[in-house]
Amino acid sequence: MAQNTGKKVVARISDWPAEATNPIGEVLHVLGEPGNNDVEMNSILAEFDFPLHFPKEVENDAEKIPNIVTAEEISRRRDFRDVWTCTIDPLDAKDFDDALSLKNIGDGLLEIGVHIADVSHYVKPGSPIDREAFERGTSIYLVDRTIPMLPEKLSNLVCSLRPDEEKTLCFRRIRNG
Repeated sequence: MAQNTGKKVVARISDWPAEATNPIGEVLHVLGEPGNNDVEMNSILAEFDFPLHFPKEVENDAEKIPNIVTAEEISRRRDFRDVWTCTIDPLDAKDFDDALSLKNIGDGLLEIGVHIADVSHYVKPGSPIDREAFERGTSIYLVDRTIPMLPEKLSNLVCSLRPDEEKTLCFRRIRNG
């Protein structure tokens, strides 16, 4: 493959016969020109076997998740929309999944709420997203990017606790008991 000469690639070695000076394999991904920041960061990720992409099945599963919240689902949850709540992730965060709320409950007392995005409504046990999240275990934070545990639609849109966006599913479920 002359077009990949001099480029960084991710390849799989399929055979290395004893009499051969070079292995036989196939190029899985062309990363690009050495020295390019994006190529070098992806090289580090590939070297340590971190995923560069979500499998198509996972992306397709995520695309099926609606961006709207039904009135029925809202009725099953505790409503914090009238409670002062702010995200605590910095403006340049790669995901917004943490928030604090503050409520005056009288007699000089304040109630402080700690909120963490809850994706369990969307990530069903055994689903492609659940299996991939289990495999990844956590998001990976590098200096210039995040390799998320969940597809971007969940981590940066549907369950993101971004400022000035109403979110009714991610942290408002009432627990029984």
